[in-house]
Amino acid sequence: MNTYRIICREDVYFVKEVEANSEDEAREKLHENVNGFKTFSEWTEAWEINDIEERDAHSKTWADIYPSRGVRQKS
Repeated sequence: MNTYRIICREDVYFVKEVEANSEDEAREKLHENVNGFKTFSEWTEAWEINDIEERDAHSKTWADIYPSRGVRQKS
């Protein structure tokens, strides 16, 4: 049996509440810090497969390479 790496894309929608004096100000505030506001609802509308390849069909990728600097040795 083979292992495949599949790259997917999804369209996620979410609802935030922003206090502001105008729609433009609300947009600016949300754009500056989208994660700073509570998410009231979130859902995935659609998703699709963008690419697929057999895992052994390519050489090492970033997911297979361990960091060589800034890593503490186990004691």
